[in-house]
Amino acid sequence: MIPAGSICGNLASGIDLLTTFAEIADVPLPEHKVDGVSLIPLLKQIPSANPRSTFYYYYRRNDLEAVTDGFFKLIFPHKHRTYEGFLPGNDGAPGKVNEFYPLNEKWLIDLRRDPGERYNVIKLYPEIAERLEKMAEEAREDLGDNLTKSKGRNRRPAGRVEDVSH
Repeated sequence: MIPAGSICGNLASGIDLLTTFAEIADVPLPEHKVDGVSLIPLLKQIPSANPRSTFYYYYRRNDLEAVTDGFFKLIFPHKHRTYEGFLPGNDGAPGKVNEFYPLNEKWLIDLRRDPGERYNVIKLYPEIAERLEKMAEEAREDLGDNLTKSKGRNRRPAGRVEDVSH
């Protein structure tokens, strides 16, 4: 489907694979809510295709750490993993990591110009930060957020695969 050398700048995530594979195999999705979207329009290179215009970065046990519109990413204060300050591992062994490095302020990243996420441009684009913050509030109202102690109307447990080996 995809010609060699093609580049796609649209948002996509691993959570979109189930929905995409189900569409390819022409099988129904589970009855419960699935957060992924089908990436088939991107695979078919439909010019107007944009199956995912936002993405919410939920980590740990329901911490909304960031939100993106694909161009900008608003990162919220949280404790996160960093390898900075440590030597990398050797011979297949991992290096040391700080699992609880504090980020104490909001960051706005321009993903087009700063894919390494090194520069906070929140003072340059306050209106974009405000728009992304509103998107995050909608997600918190829907799914909750442990970082802000938001319960969420539709919070649900993570999907689990049943053990059918018995």
